[in-house]
Amino acid sequence: MIKGKQDQVLQQLNSFSPKLIGQLKNLTEEDWSAQSRCDDWTVKDVMAHLSSVVTNYLIIIDSAKNEENILDDPNSSRDEPGSLDGKSLAGRLSERAKEASKNFDSKDALINELELRFQRLLDGFNSCQDNQWNLPAYHPVNWVSIQGILLWTLFESTIHAWDALNAVNEKYLVDKGLAPLLPEYFCNKLINRWFKTADSTETPSQTLAVNFSTSNGLRIASALGELDIEELPINSFDSDAEIHTSPSEFALLITGRKSLSESIEDTSTQLTGNQTHVDSFSRWFTGS
Repeated sequence: MIKGKQDQVLQQLNSFSPKLIGQLKNLTEEDWSAQSRCDDWTVKDVMAHLSSVVTNYLIIIDSAKNEENILDDPNSSRDEPGSLDGKSLAGRLSERAKEASKNFDSKDALINELELRFQRLLDGFNSCQDNQWNLPAYHPVNWVSIQGILLWTLFESTIHAWDALNAVNEKYLVDKGLAPLLPEYFCNKLINRWFKTADSTETPSQTLAVNFSTSNGLRIASALGELDIEELPINSFDSDAEIHTSPSEFALLITGRKSLSESIEDTSTQLTGNQTHVDSFSRWFTGS
């Protein structure tokens, strides 16, 4: 990720955090206990999870800035990077979120804690020196960098805000300031093993273009048991099919929160070319 995009992500997160807190404060107690867009979590559970995530990410970037190997900490038990993905961690994350949720007796207590923790994490990013962004940083999916943890923060906060707020207001969309930046996360090869499922080596090759009506789009290519996602000029490559959609809608599609067929049916997305890509897309991205 180039520095210009990194600065955009950080700037948007600095604006997004207080906006999210304000929206959460407007929820009722009934909203707080409502079923979220995550099957196993209430709105409260989702925000308890996000609160835990931002706390953990602050620990990770502090360790990275100090050039320490967080796995050497005898007081912390962590999985080896590269051994887990979204599916293998789903059950554990679900239970942890529900346990964390129980630690907060009231809506205000959790919101206030999330506000404090999120700001501390953003302060950690905002204070990063230019020579620190590429320092190795731990994540169970892969060793990344502090910049990589910034992308994880972008993803977690954007998607989980939708999980919570769309459950109580169907007009709430994936944040329009952050959504166009999510391809930085989706295309990162050290990160995207979290949410993608490659076809078998015997499956015929397929290439899908994602057109956001901007100069750049995404090339999703499945070949020889590998699934690659790249951001490229939209007219610079050939594809078997092309989907036209918005960045906010695509964030729901690639994370399995909405099916491609449903999005086509309600005209949020249009697909041209080989229609079998509807099934292929659903196979590649089953949810995260």
